[in-house]
Amino acid sequence: MYPHLGGFESTHIFGRGQDILGTTRHIEFWQEDLNLLLQAGITSLRYSIPWHRIEAWAGEFDWSWIDGPMQFMKSAGMQPIVDPLHHTSFPTWLQDGFLHPEFPALYERFLNAVSDRYGWVTKYTIINEPLPTTLFCSYTGMWYPHRRSYHDFVSMTMQVAKAICMCGRMLKRKNDQIELVDVGTAEHHRATDTETRLWVEHANARRFLMVDLVLGRVDCDHPLYAYLVQHGATEDDLRWFRDHPTEIDTLGLDYYIHSEMEWFWNKHTKSPDIHPVNHSQRGFASIAEDYGDRYGLPLMLTETNIRGTVQERLSWLKFMEQQCERVALSGHEFRGFCWYPSIDSTDWANACTRCTKIVDPQGIWTLDSSRSTRHGSELSRVYGSLARGEITSRDIPAHEFGSELKRRLRGYLPMMSDGNWGLGNALTDGLA
Repeated sequence: MYPHLGGFESTHIFGRGQDILGTTRHIEFWQEDLNLLLQAGITSLRYSIPWHRIEAWAGEFDWSWIDGPMQFMKSAGMQPIVDPLHHTSFPTWLQDGFLHPEFPALYERFLNAVSDRYGWVTKYTIINEPLPTTLFCSYTGMWYPHRRSYHDFVSMTMQVAKAICMCGRMLKRKNDQIELVDVGTAEHHRATDTETRLWVEHANARRFLMVDLVLGRVDCDHPLYAYLVQHGATEDDLRWFRDHPTEIDTLGLDYYIHSEMEWFWNKHTKSPDIHPVNHSQRGFASIAEDYGDRYGLPLMLTETNIRGTVQERLSWLKFMEQQCERVALSGHEFRGFCWYPSIDSTDWANACTRCTKIVDPQGIWTLDSSRSTRHGSELSRVYGSLARGEITSRDIPAHEFGSELKRRLRGYLPMMSDGNWGLGNALTDGLA
């Protein structure tokens, strides 16, 4: 059986002077949070070494907080996959973020300092979810530096991919035992009309773009080569990646209910738009095989959760365990399951664009409104049993989803209808 991991959300709420480590009060209660994992039998976890906190002033490193949890994990025999740049968790002095001309070199300098200080760490995620992060920083304009063009997306993609290559090669030179765990989204796009077919073809090619770049796979025959050149990349830029590829040891895939997208042509905006999902979804197992077949790398589910009651989260856990068990039996090496985050998050309801400190009910352990107490539940007990290898998906209790989640999950419900769920028609009752 594969391991079950923990993790703590850390995203920098850029421009608000806060991050999710602070708003969930993990900064204060880190020892209690790590002990929750240990008591559940969880020794592997994704853990942030937040660049924006440690190098708050350029060239000055303050390790005073992070030394505590890092030393605790080392002494307890825990194995962190360190995550120093989670979404926009770059320091505020980095003008224009990923578009700063020295971003790759400045981030390599920081990671070099991290690896010097914590030489016992052997697993790194260099940049978390680089594709959606750059899209949100450039194409949608949602995150800093709030650009809104294909050209800015391509420029950021070149910068982010170059940083991953430089840092990966640096870490491997320093210690050949280091494992690089790439963490990206497991996506699939579907057209619902003829007008969106070309867009969906582009989006299904784009989901592989970051990994293709860092592995040196983008040449003139790549389906996005012309798009990249059209929007500012040069042949010299693209040749650099073929000449300086990095390695990936484990391909981490993040999967949520929004990971599969249906598109329709919006006649008012004259552009593709996301359609409420009505058709049967493929599910994580099928989409993970797209990535496994393409790259031939070991796979890991590095993030999943659902916003809902403890009972609804248990049912999503059951579904995702079934999906991961399918991947593990498919012939692809499967290295772990991470429900992320381990404790409830905050401010992801507004995509970390504001700092409200409102709790998002997403974690294995729940937080009250004060965020000072972590509460166990049937969900945390079940996840601990999975981590200790005592049960499988078949043993996880199933509960009916509420009407709103049932509507949003309608494309998944056919995959939840076997006898192992024991809910009869309850999952589909009330859906038109």
